Amino acid sequence: MTGIVLEAAGMDVDIYERSPKVLDDRGAGIVMQAETETFLTQYGGLKPEQTGVWLKYRQYLSCEGTPDNYQTMPQLMTSWGLIYRALRGAFPNEHYHEGHTLNGLSQSKDGVIAHFDGVNPVHADILVGADGSRSFVRQHLMPEIKPHYAGYVAWRGVVPESSASPLLTKTFVDHFTFQQMEHSHILCYLIPGAEGETEPGKRRINWVWYWNVPENELSKLMTGMDGRERDFALPPGQVRDEWLKKQNAIAELWRATEAPLLQPILDLAVPRMVQGRVILLGDAAFIPRPHTAASTAKAGANALALGRALQDYPNDIDAALKEWEPDQLSLGRQLERGGKALGNRSQFS
Repeated sequence: MTGIVLEAAGMDVDIYERSPKVLDDRGAGIVMQAETETFLTQYGGLKPEQTGVWLKYRQYLSCEGTPDNYQTMPQLMTSWGLIYRALRGAFPNEHYHEGHTLNGLSQSKDGVIAHFDGVNPVHADILVGADGSRSFVRQHLMPEIKPHYAGYVAWRGVVPESSASPLLTKTFVDHFTFQQMEHSHILCYLIPGAEGETEPGKRRINWVWYWNVPENELSKLMTGMDGRERDFALPPGQVRDEWLKKQNAIAELWRATEAPLLQPILDLAVPRMVQGRVILLGDAAFIPRPHTAASTAKAGANALALGRALQDYPNDIDAALKEWEPDQLSLGRQLERGGKALGNRSQFS
């Protein structure tokens, strides 16, 4: 997002992506927020009807899993894959470099020297660390700041609408669905298809189930079929059978999911987002819990504000960063507090 904003403002921008290949769509659903929609339409070139799936109702299930009550509440849902494809297409290929991991950086008064695998040192006026929850930039600047486990995990999965049973279709299509249980809750909604399709029959049912797991059991849970322990997410196909067999709730939805994935819920907040000419942005700075439905929008807000600040101070980068930081810290802290309150109330009250 940041690269697109700055490039559109006429600045010279290069993005170095540590993944060596096009990032795949694991079916992660996203509740649309204004900042995200701005990127998809103004920068991604999508028409409003192409940005996601509109739901008509908000629905709550009883403890038995049957519809209890609902209300008319239109809401737009999208997916990580749709956003990635739209924004990737909006940034010039010649300035997007895949498979280059950042392994060092140094600063001077006037800029940054970044060291990436496979290329010569890169000299820049600023370095934007938008490298997610495992941010190397954050670890370099603030090695003492580490994510903290919140005490529960999120099981996630998607079911193609075309293969969903009549029961699943009747229950979940056109509804943003919630089910609250003791120390747990589930939510479910439609998202675009794997290639961004929004037509009925080509969409997917996306679900998230929050499940309390003691910290002393997390390591075993996060060890995949390949024997490798993950810190931040266990991808589809890697969740061990012993854990899958324990999942009895939402049985119909679970059985229809080909490969659930697993993600521990983490809290992370930085005391500052600017250090010299290096900045932290998005999940590299704050990891809000998913209940806020605002992680993607937060990254978008960070990026849009940075673009405005640099345009307002075209000849003074340091003044621009000083102007940018306070409001973005405030936004991150607000989402941190809100996410903790929502999650702890549902999981531990």
